[in-house]
Amino acid sequence: MKHLASGKLTIDEYRSILKQVYYYVRENPQLQALATVYFRGRQRDLVKSFYQHAVSEIGHEQLALNDFQTLGGKDTNIPHKNPLPATSALTAYAFYQIYNLNPLGYIGYLFFLEFVPTQAGPILAEQFRASGVKDNALTFLRDHIEIDQAHNRLMERYVELLLQNPEDMDCVEYAMKTTSHLYEQMLSSAIKDAHEQVDTGWNWEELNADNITPEHSAVKTA
Repeated sequence: MKHLASGKLTIDEYRSILKQVYYYVRENPQLQALATVYFRGRQRDLVKSFYQHAVSEIGHEQLALNDFQTLGGKDTNIPHKNPLPATSALTAYAFYQIYNLNPLGYIGYLFFLEFVPTQAGPILAEQFRASGVKDNALTFLRDHIEIDQAHNRLMERYVELLLQNPEDMDCVEYAMKTTSHLYEQMLSSAIKDAHEQVDTGWNWEELNADNITPEHSAVKTA
């Protein structure tokens, strides 16, 4: 994050970050809807809000992909490729938290991702411009600086109504710290990949869902 805010981020590095942002953002609407399967009793009162929140996130990955292309990104296979391992770890953690631990810990994952753009977004946008990124390639960041203000108010409501005891709060705090760590790993991996690109291979679930057969090529191990 310090590197992002330093004004030294290169166009290639930012483009690489946007590619990974595409992958984890694509999963978020369905992930948030998934979390509600464990809501019980009065927690169900927030199912509608959770779904509306999730719906508002649909399609945001396309903003990241548009910015990637505006910055000169030529890879048209991104939707059908695997993300970097660190990006998979970020997404996988949220699923693990929901399925295997206290599902309310998901709020920590969500809290981090919603508050970062509103807290750091304006500074990052200014530094990205200093690095040569034009406004027409900042649509993803600008959108989340604005929209996530309303999402933050929702987050406060989630915390107030869903977290019932110190154990829940501890779980959310740990999930937030874990998410921040994994997010940093994703950013670092993306920046590294801008200089040492690795082909992560095809995501066959995405390919098969779209009935696409890619041309086979040599793939280096990520």
